[in-house]
Amino acid sequence: MEPQQESSILEALRHMTHGVYVLATRRGQETSAMTASWVMQAAERPPCVAVAVRNDRYTHDRILESGTFSLSILREDQVDVATHFAETSGEYHDKFQGVPYGLTPGGSPFLLDCLAYLDCRLRDTAHAGDHTVFIGEVTAGDVLETSYPLIYDPGEYEEAIR
Repeated sequence: MEPQQESSILEALRHMTHGVYVLATRRGQETSAMTASWVMQAAERPPCVAVAVRNDRYTHDRILESGTFSLSILREDQVDVATHFAETSGEYHDKFQGVPYGLTPGGSPFLLDCLAYLDCRLRDTAHAGDHTVFIGEVTAGDVLETSYPLIYDPGEYEEAIR
């Protein structure tokens, strides 16, 4: 593909709308989390979601090892939370330090201060370029408050959340 065409495609993709989430998992006592934006509902019965995670992200392998993950759905006023979970690797820093969180019935951490959360059991994966698409069956979830979700703006997070 020509560089000009690739640039045009990437610019067009920046206009797709999607929310911002904190994707988290737990293996033993070790928690891992990252900001994610490439998330969508993938099925109704059973309810499933799909989330794309770059292959070199620390949380990527932790999800494969644990077989579970959660999605905390961020409110429109939580850009700072999205930035916090995007800035450093969970390999070197406990991102939950000082952040109130609970554990889902499946054992994954979720933010106590968020719009809603989903608890997922990993059902399948698919490779998509430099990402893996994790397909999770939603086994539990709850709405914690009523508000508007945070919508992804590529200018706010740069490359940090993919």
